Amino acid sequence: MKRLRRPFAALMMVFGLSGLAGTVQAGLSTDLQALNTQATELQTYLQGVTLSADDLCAPLNRANALAGDITRSIETAEGSVAAPLQTDADVYDGLDELFATSQGIANQALRLSVDLQILSTTTAMVTTKDAIAAMLQLSSDIGAMADRIGEMADKILVMSDNIGLMADRILVSQQLQSDNFSLTTDALLQTQANVLTLVSVVEDNTYNPSFANLVTEGGLLATQMEAVVLSPWTMDSQLQSVAAGVHGLLGEVQALHDAITSDTADHTAYISRDALIQLDGLSLMVTPLAAAVEGYAIAISGLQAMTWTPTLKDAVGSTLQLSGDIGTMANSILEMADQILVMADNIGLQADRILLTQEAMNRNVATTQAFTLDAQEMAISLIVARNL
Repeated sequence: MKRLRRPFAALMMVFGLSGLAGTVQAGLSTDLQALNTQATELQTYLQGVTLSADDLCAPLNRANALAGDITRSIETAEGSVAAPLQTDADVYDGLDELFATSQGIANQALRLSVDLQILSTTTAMVTTKDAIAAMLQLSSDIGAMADRIGEMADKILVMSDNIGLMADRILVSQQLQSDNFSLTTDALLQTQANVLTLVSVVEDNTYNPSFANLVTEGGLLATQMEAVVLSPWTMDSQLQSVAAGVHGLLGEVQALHDAITSDTADHTAYISRDALIQLDGLSLMVTPLAAAVEGYAIAISGLQAMTWTPTLKDAVGSTLQLSGDIGTMANSILEMADQILVMADNIGLQADRILLTQEAMNRNVATTQAFTLDAQEMAISLIVARNL
């Protein structure tokens, strides 16, 4: 189930020493070019794949391996991004191209899912079953790849120390990336819907307590965030406290994500209706957190004229951190749902409910994306206005 957006990973201050920035920037542009070359190779490979009854699984498994390689390369490149960082048009062009290529890859996966639907009528069920698993895994891998691209883009933004100079280009790039991410999500969702129509088979409550606990904690945190009234004199410490709470919840979400990912290597699961409802609730839990951050950004904009520059700078940094962590949280929740779908051995019985859950989760995360994007744009505007 794929993932609206882009949301916002990592965290650092927007400022840093500029002495090493040129080297960092050049290396980053080179990394982005290399990543796009690697992603283009996968897109080209998928364009050349023609599924047949005699050759269903091998091409899909090969594509899965290539997608996994790209995801690991993105993670390596993201790990090398560090402040101080000066960005230029080449960096944002590279990000835009990478997002566009990931959309093209998702479109190819959608095409192959249609081919699989056609072939299923003349292919042995055992072969079709393996191909279904491979196709679901491919859509999951492509979604994870797109998430890592979005998170790297956010990290670049957070660590950039020349946002003011690049503000117009950044906003254009954000909109292009958001549009491409939405199209990628739509293509992957339709891919999974196509595959689910092929399943004519046949309650795992293992994760339900963890889901319920996260929903409860998220609800309490949202209530606390909504109660915060920012002061021009203390907004920096107020937001640092909020950011610590959100980061702690993110750690719990990622720990569950990692456990589910580990389980997929050796286990299958019997999905219950309750588990799907809990997943839906988990994605909905993130939305009020993002709404609160947008509210903070609006409040900071109103108070900035009477706020000391260092205090304002720290508050804006915390706002970017909050949007990044909430975006990463939303991605992790959607990836958990994907992994559970891959593990499921009773998709047929729950297919309708699965599709409804997918659609609801994507709507929830789309709303989260809108809130975090608004907050990020307001933070950028403040950086420009106050020369932070």
